[in-house]
Amino acid sequence: MIHNSIRIVDNLAEITSHHDRHVLEKSLLKTLNELFPTQDLRLFRVRELSDGHELSLLAFCVNSVIVSTDDNPKLLSGESEISAAIYRAIETGDVELSSNEKGDWHVVYPAFDSHGDIFAVLLISTDTLPSASDQRLVYGILRVYSNYLALIEKTQKDKLTGLYNRETLDNEITKILVRQSDHLEEAVSSPNDSRRRTYAIKYWLGVIDIDHFKSINDNYGHLYGDEVIILVARLMTSGVIRDDDLVYRYGGEEFVVVLKAPDETDAMNTFERIRQMIADYDFPQLKQVTTSIGFVEISHQQSPSDVIGEADEALYFAKQNGRNQVQSYRQLVAEGHIQPVSKLAHGDVELF
Repeated sequence: MIHNSIRIVDNLAEITSHHDRHVLEKSLLKTLNELFPTQDLRLFRVRELSDGHELSLLAFCVNSVIVSTDDNPKLLSGESEISAAIYRAIETGDVELSSNEKGDWHVVYPAFDSHGDIFAVLLISTDTLPSASDQRLVYGILRVYSNYLALIEKTQKDKLTGLYNRETLDNEITKILVRQSDHLEEAVSSPNDSRRRTYAIKYWLGVIDIDHFKSINDNYGHLYGDEVIILVARLMTSGVIRDDDLVYRYGGEEFVVVLKAPDETDAMNTFERIRQMIADYDFPQLKQVTTSIGFVEISHQQSPSDVIGEADEALYFAKQNGRNQVQSYRQLVAEGHIQPVSKLAHGDVELF
């Protein structure tokens, strides 16, 4: 009993030693797999929609191999008994069990956020019915994960808007650059694999700046300026972008959006929808607030500062050429309107 308690404490310490969500998810499944060797472990994110709930896969463990994924595949429609158990758990807010003809058990545990809403479900598939004490232990570990995740997210959020703050942005861009570099190496090593080239996920970063914000502060006061920032933040997270895209408060009246899109046209359309929605909103007293946006693909750059620097150049062009518009860094360079950031940064200037 003492040995088991020490093992549990060690595993909880392992879970709470990470600050990256993907690593935290993998640590959670690693802990559960060590304590309760199973056939299959899956952690799903739960998103509430107007007509029900949407499930997407966050991480899974099969044969002790653990993967945390950004691709977020949806729950397979063919797994009807599993799907039914998961939706019962979401409906009842309690642990749900189901079994199949082979005698395998599927146990579903709901995970609650700080507001008491179910944000994830854990699915454990095993050939042995778990005891009541085992179920309580898994549920307790899941609560530790949920509470710790809430603490992490609190430190990563901007206090005024509730958006992710600037400190978390560099880390996210770095992860994407590494991921895209891996995709490029795979494409080079397998040049005949057209599927890999066609379906590689592309990420885009846009810097969004509220036009004439200094005038808003000067004419209406800083408190009202803060209200404008809050309203713009809410508009950007109100359904214009997908749930797995990210919005950051970059500082002052600037925001950053990191989104997935198959090509530049799709990314442009998404940023254009953001711009148009803000321009169409009836702001109290002001009536209209507009934004300028510069965006770039996160792909070949050497560092997060290079990515932001390129988007900033496109934003600067938008601000200097009429505001209330979206500009693509690649397109501006191709058309000769701006020089590549690398040349601007280094050029022929002697540093010493």
